[in-house]
Formats: sequence, C-alpha cells, structure tokens
Amino acid sequence: MGALRARPRGPQDDRGATAFEFAAALPLALFVIFFAYQLWVSSTTVERVENIARTGAREASQDYSPGECRSYALDSKPGWINDYQVEGGATTVDGTDAVYCRVRAKLPLLWKGIPLDFTVTRTYTLPLG
Repeated sequence: MGALRARPRGPQDDRGATAFEFAAALPLALFVIFFAYQLWVSSTTVERVENIARTGAREASQDYSPGECRSYALDSKPGWINDYQVEGGATTVDGTDAVYCRVRAKLPLLWKGIPLDFTVTRTYTLPLG
C-alpha cells in the first residue's frame, strides 16, 4: 500500500468559489424573501378587509341602523389600508330586512412602480337584529 500524497496546490485551486456561489445565490434568496413577504401582506389585507365588512354589517345589524354600516366599518379599519371604499345600507333577503356592508381595498405592493392593480372585495349581509 502506498502512502496517500497531498495534491500539490497551484493556480487552479478553489479560492473565491465560496464568494462566487454566494453572489450567484443572493438575488434568488432576496427574491424569495420579498415574494414571501408580499404573500404575507396580501393574505393579511384579505383577512382585514373581511373583518372590516363583517364588523360593519354586524354592528349595524345589532343596532337596527343599516345607515351606520359605513361608519362602523371605518371604525374597525386599520391605519395601513390606504386605498379603500366602503358602502353599506339596508337590503332585503328572502323578504327579511337585512343590512349589507361591502368593502373594496387595493393590495399594497412592495414596489410602487409595478403596474399591478389587485383589488379585494368582500360583502357581508346579515339580518337586522
């Protein structure tokens, strides 16, 4: 059996390979992080819009005041939802008096220059009382 010999090092060694691999993987890693954050912001926006519509319809229904649906919904709106529309009022469902609340909001995007226009719309209808 022969003794193992170390390979002589020369100009072909692997110096700088780690830095190159890091530089190559960094854009992909940043894209994945920003994409995951945008998904989280989008899902949170959808959940908040549903909550605003539900709260507006529920409070107006309990107070027997369909005209106040908008104000109840706006009271429950978080401050970070900027571009939104809220409407609501009296309606009839199967001959029963009811109240509805409709909320539309744009999804906030990380990059303002991207021409994506996603809007979330949620409507809740509840009987009066």
